[in-house]
Amino acid sequence: MNGDLPHDLPHDLPRDLPRSRRFLPLALDLRAKRCLVVGGGTIGTRKAITLAAAGAAVTVVSPRVGDTLCEQIKAGRISHVKDTFREEHLDGVFLVVAATDDDASNEVIARLGSQRGVLVCDASSADRSAVIFGALLDKEDVTVAVFTGGRDPTHARRTRDKISQLLEED
Repeated sequence: MNGDLPHDLPHDLPRDLPRSRRFLPLALDLRAKRCLVVGGGTIGTRKAITLAAAGAAVTVVSPRVGDTLCEQIKAGRISHVKDTFREEHLDGVFLVVAATDDDASNEVIARLGSQRGVLVCDASSADRSAVIFGALLDKEDVTVAVFTGGRDPTHARRTRDKISQLLEED
């Protein structure tokens, strides 16, 4: 096939599908999958809690963690390695999130993870990521995820919040 859409698409699929979308929103079953978050700050905490809520076996590597993450660690929902990142931390990992406050460190983590075939989310660079997190909204049996292609997480969260207000009005 030369990149054209097949002529026998089901009738309910649009024929003018966008060609420039980099990330395809998917839902992953992360139950018991080993996930590594490097960085114990605000972003690392949010990513670690999100992964743990999805059933992932989450380990955070960071010399320090904040109070919120510390509570999750004490409760046994997340593991913590009090250390700076080393390549061996990637052993057996399915997904790694580089969420340090140092762009150069995040780049190294992303590169090493990619070389090992690990799914990579670099919180400081969508360009170095194979995976991005959407702004999530859980209402009853429905989950809504809003993505901006990794360009504007704040816009994604605002849009998610507007959707939440609409659902509350229904």
